[in-house]
Amino acid sequence: MALNSLKRNLAHARMAHTALKLRRADDEQLRERARQHLVNQMGKMRGLPQKLGQMLSFSLEDNTGDDETDEGQNAYARLQESAEPLPLGTAVAELEKAWGKPVETVLQSIEPSEHTGSLGQVHRAVTLDGRYVAIKVRYPGIRGAVMTDLKTLGWLSAPMGSLRRGFDLSSYRQVILNNLECELDYRLEAECLRDFGSWTANEQNLVVPTVVEELTTEEVLVSSWEEGETWQDVRRNWSTQEKRQAVAHLLHFFLRGLFREGQIQADWHPGNFRFRRQGGDVQIVALDLGCVFEPSEEERLSLARLIQATIHGNESPWPLFLKLGFNREYLEPLADKLPALCRTLFEPFCVDHPYDLADWKLGERVGDILASDRLNFRIAGPANLVFLMRAFHGLAFYAQSFESPVRWQSVFEKCVEPLAVKMAQLPLPREEAASDFGSLSKHLKIRVTDNGREKVALTSRAGSIEYLQETLPAEILEKIHQRQIDLEAIVADVRRRAYAPGPVFDLQDGDKQIQVSLE
Repeated sequence: MALNSLKRNLAHARMAHTALKLRRADDEQLRERARQHLVNQMGKMRGLPQKLGQMLSFSLEDNTGDDETDEGQNAYARLQESAEPLPLGTAVAELEKAWGKPVETVLQSIEPSEHTGSLGQVHRAVTLDGRYVAIKVRYPGIRGAVMTDLKTLGWLSAPMGSLRRGFDLSSYRQVILNNLECELDYRLEAECLRDFGSWTANEQNLVVPTVVEELTTEEVLVSSWEEGETWQDVRRNWSTQEKRQAVAHLLHFFLRGLFREGQIQADWHPGNFRFRRQGGDVQIVALDLGCVFEPSEEERLSLARLIQATIHGNESPWPLFLKLGFNREYLEPLADKLPALCRTLFEPFCVDHPYDLADWKLGERVGDILASDRLNFRIAGPANLVFLMRAFHGLAFYAQSFESPVRWQSVFEKCVEPLAVKMAQLPLPREEAASDFGSLSKHLKIRVTDNGREKVALTSRAGSIEYLQETLPAEILEKIHQRQIDLEAIVADVRRRAYAPGPVFDLQDGDKQIQVSLE
C-alpha cells in the first residue's frame, strides 16, 4: 500500500509539472502537446485527477484569464467517457469476485467498455433472461487511490487555474471526502436511482435507469440500459425547437429536484446525460447519480426565497444569506453589494422572457461588483454549497451550449409554488436594516438636448447598461468613438458602484449635450 501511494504521489508530481507547462506555454503547438499529455495522465490515473479533468471539460471560460479555450475544452472532453478503460478480462474478473460466480451463469454477453468514469466504467450486457443492462464496475484499488489523491488535493489543483477560483479546496476537504465515500459504494448510488426514479416516474420527459437489485453490490451497479444521444449530437443535429425543449426539461429537472424533492444530480459533466426524441417531444436520461446534493429544507426555502426576493425586489438579501449559512464576519464587508450581486447571479430568473445565457457575462460582472471583496464572498460561503454551485454551472453549460433560450422565471415559479406558505413563514435572523433591492437603479435614461431643447429621450430597464453599445443610437456611438470614450470601462465602473443610481457619462458636443444615467 505504501509503495502504491508513493507511485501515485509521483504521478501527481508529473501531472502537476505538465499542467504548469501548459499554463506557461506561449506557443500554441507546445500548449496543445502539454494539454494532450495532461489529459492522458488524468485518464490513466482515474480517481480525482480524472474528476478534475471532467470538471475542466465544461468549466473553462474565455474570461477567466486562463489560456484554455474551446480547444482545451475539447481536449478535456475525452475524459467524460473515453479515458483509458480496463481490459474486458479484468472487468470480468471483478464481476466474478463481486458476484461470487462465473459471469456466464449471469450474462449471455458483455461488451468491452466504451463509457469510462473516474471511479468505474460501464459495460453494455445482456442477462440470461434477455434484459439489456448497464453494468458499472468499480476500478480495483480505486478507494486507496482516492484517499491518496485527497491528501495531495491542494497541490494537485494548484496549476489548474480556473478550478481553484470556485472555492478554497483546503477548507472543503471533508465535504469532498464525504461525497466520494458515497460515490465509491454503488449500493448508495442504487438507492439514489430508486429515489430519483420514484419522483420522476410521472415525468414523461425525465428518465432514470431502473436498478437490477439482485446483481448490485458495493463494487458493481447493474441497471437498465438506456439509449440516447450525447450533448454533442444534440448541439450538432437537433432543431432549435428540440434543443429548447431539452433545455427546458433540464431546467425543470434541476429546479424540481432542488426545491421540491431535496435532491439534485450534482455532477453534470456531459457524460452523465443522454437525450432522445420521443413522439415529438424530448426526454432527458440521467445516467449517473453517484454524486447527489441533498440540501436541508431550511436551505431549500432560504434559496428559493432569495431568488424570489431578487425577482420582486421586496426584501433585503442579507438575512437570507445568513440563513443559507454564510459566515457573517466575512460577508458583512460586502453587505451593500449583495442586491447587485443577486441581480447578476440570478439574472436568468429575473426576466419574464426567454433568457440567452450568451448575454450573461457572469464571471466578468461578478468580478467587477465584488472587486477586492471577491475572496471574502468565497470564504463566507458554506462548504456544502460547492456541489450546488457545481450543478448550477453544469446546467448553465448545457443551456448555453444548446443556444436555445427558455423562460427560467416561469419554470422556477412553477417549481416553488407549492412551497409558498413555508417560504413566507421561514424564520430569519433579526438584523439591523441592510441594503435591499431599493438601492439598485431601475431605469437607464438617455437624453439628448440641443440648445437646451430635448431632442431624444430613451428609457429602458437598468440592466440595459450591460448592452450599452447596442442600446445607444448610432449617431451617439459615432461621437463616443470620435472622443475615444471607453464604454467597457464605464460599464465596469457602474458595476463597481453596485448599479446605484447616478450619472453614467455626460458628453458635450457644441450646443448638443448627451446625458446617460441610471435612475
